[in-house]
Amino acid sequence: MRLFNYENKRMEEISDPVQAEALIGEGKAVRLELPKLDELQGKADEIHATYKANVERIKSSDNPLLQNPDVLRYELDRLEQEYRAQSAEVEEQYKAWRAQQIEESKVRAARAVIKVTDSDRTVAEQFVTRASLKLAAAYDDEKGAIVDEIIEDIAHLSDAEKTAMQSKIGVLLSELESSDKQKLVSAVQDIRNSDLLAVKVAEQLPHSVLTMQRIEDIAKRVARETGAMRDGGIDREFYEEHLKGKGAFMPR
Repeated sequence: MRLFNYENKRMEEISDPVQAEALIGEGKAVRLELPKLDELQGKADEIHATYKANVERIKSSDNPLLQNPDVLRYELDRLEQEYRAQSAEVEEQYKAWRAQQIEESKVRAARAVIKVTDSDRTVAEQFVTRASLKLAAAYDDEKGAIVDEIIEDIAHLSDAEKTAMQSKIGVLLSELESSDKQKLVSAVQDIRNSDLLAVKVAEQLPHSVLTMQRIEDIAKRVARETGAMRDGGIDREFYEEHLKGKGAFMPR
């Protein structure tokens, strides 16, 4: 399941549905629906699977013509050229879509509006007043712990209440060291409005949908390089056994 994790501001793929639902239920993440990404990734994977099946079909063929190494090489090269041309077309579509998502998300974020009511402002004012009194009553070596408590409380505020609070935390910041100021500002800026988060989501979209092609190309290149075993690299034996023709080597 594809999620956006509010805590680390990252897009994540969670394979365990129980874990994913727990994060959503705890308010730590939201599910992301990106049908266009899924569509183009599916197309790229289908093209790759078809290519691998055709390669295997030709290599295992009992056609007398294909027993000639030159003919076999010609047919395999032709298949690869077709495969890469089809993949490049899908990749071009994806990159255009990704660029469009980034531009549109910037507009959404710039125009995002959090509606703040009088009640939200009252909550923010009283929150800041209480927090200010806590800090004023604390010794210098206690303020760090007090800030952590305030940040924990801020997490329970709504987007509107945090937004109202943003214009009122100057009194709190004036009493803090630089590191604590930054922590407090980050907590108040943790707005989970979808328009404001759109840029972070768009910028974290994969740079390519040709996952299988890229992995195979890298694996082949590494396997050919002299000294690939150094620093935990992939050697030719590992490539031949686990990667070549498998089409199942996937990143975590």
